Amino acid sequence: MIRISGATLKEKSLIKKVEKATFAHLGQPDFFVIDMTIVGEEEIRVLNNSARGVDKVTDVLSFPCFDKLCLPVSERDFAQSDYDGRRVLLGSIMICRKRAEEQAKEYGHSIERELGFLACHGFLHILGFDHIEPEDEEIMTAHQRAIMDAVNLKR
Repeated sequence: MIRISGATLKEKSLIKKVEKATFAHLGQPDFFVIDMTIVGEEEIRVLNNSARGVDKVTDVLSFPCFDKLCLPVSERDFAQSDYDGRRVLLGSIMICRKRAEEQAKEYGHSIERELGFLACHGFLHILGFDHIEPEDEEIMTAHQRAIMDAVNLKR
């Protein structure tokens, strides 16, 4: 489940579609909660500076609650204090609307495609994927491509 703020109804629908496709692609049952907020440039710049020490606007930030997840995860993998029969909070994602709009224009595709991609990218980070090492980047890119294809948001 995803809790979304700062998005239009159309954007919320798109983000939920991408979330479902991400979990389905990874074979991961969805008993989680992810918080997502669409923010402005100043808010994401401040967050980027406080979280990463980078004082500039970025497109997406992810704040996972768990260091490393081995997918698929089940309810039994969580201590009773983390999982009480409801949903486990996986983390939070912030997307900068202005940056998404700029990147959509720069890459020559729709804002919907860019917003979907940034949501997908954030979900994968929350689920433990990264792109620091080249081999990890290949894996994450392959997942992103498959998920984006599944929701018909191709480049």
